[in-house]
Amino acid sequence: MSTSVRAGSVSDGPRRPVAHASGSVVSVALLLLAPAAAAQDVTARVTADRASVRLSESVRATLTVEGPAPLRVELPKVPLDPVSDRDWKLQPVGPPAVTPAAGGRQAWAQAFRLDPYVPGEKLPVVFAAVKVNGKDVSPGGFEVTVVSTVAKTDPPRPATGIEELPPPADPPAPRWPWLVAGAVAAAALAAVVAWRLRRKPAPVLPEVWAAAEFDRVERADLAPAARVERAAAVLREFVARRLGIPAPTLTTAELLAASETAGRPGGEVEALRGLLDRCDRAKYAGDVPGDDDSREVVADCRRWIEGVGPVKTTDPP
Repeated sequence: MSTSVRAGSVSDGPRRPVAHASGSVVSVALLLLAPAAAAQDVTARVTADRASVRLSESVRATLTVEGPAPLRVELPKVPLDPVSDRDWKLQPVGPPAVTPAAGGRQAWAQAFRLDPYVPGEKLPVVFAAVKVNGKDVSPGGFEVTVVSTVAKTDPPRPATGIEELPPPADPPAPRWPWLVAGAVAAAALAAVVAWRLRRKPAPVLPEVWAAAEFDRVERADLAPAARVERAAAVLREFVARRLGIPAPTLTTAELLAASETAGRPGGEVEALRGLLDRCDRAKYAGDVPGDDDSREVVADCRRWIEGVGPVKTTDPP
């Protein structure tokens, strides 16, 4: 009896450690399955907008990762595997976008532009593993057929013999006759220009100039005041040209005094005084004559110029 009791005790004693060990195994299994379940809860995939392109075109690929929030995605330095990186040039298109998903999850997406380096049938595009919340997840890839844009060329032509050189051209005609003719023409033109520059126009006599100016005044459609003022200007310019007196810059009194000093006859000076006084009254005092009287002033100025005597001073030979 004592032995059976002890055996029972022995048999009862080990049962508690066995139950404790089995509970520990279950806990460890649950801890190991939790990361696996979390890892399976994260998905990553990559899609392309087309399956066939030309060598000069591009493919737009989108890498999408979905998992529990907050979602942290880290791309490797080289997003493509070595073979794909050799055949394709990859560039990101803008920043990645993160959007909320159902069940407290998030979706992360990044667009890429892929440019092929070489043509080929079903060239693989495989992305390297990305790190999602500290775990490596492989997004896979796709295949694209790249068609070359280079047109097929005709078969090479057979080799041809050495081409014969063309016969030598005739020697060019001498250029010196044309150079001599051009030099002679240039010298003749220079001589004509120099002669025209040295040639001085024949001087116009003061009375001839004044007569032509009075003709213009009489033909012009001028108001009486303007006609009288123009006649006075022609008269002063004639005195300056004929008598050598700076009449346009002198007052009437200064002009008359200069005429007397120059030895002009008294009657000539008095007649000039009367003409200038009439013109000054019309210009400064408002004593404007009518149309007929203004034409009479022009005629009197013309007659005074015709009656001016010769200048006593002698011109140098």
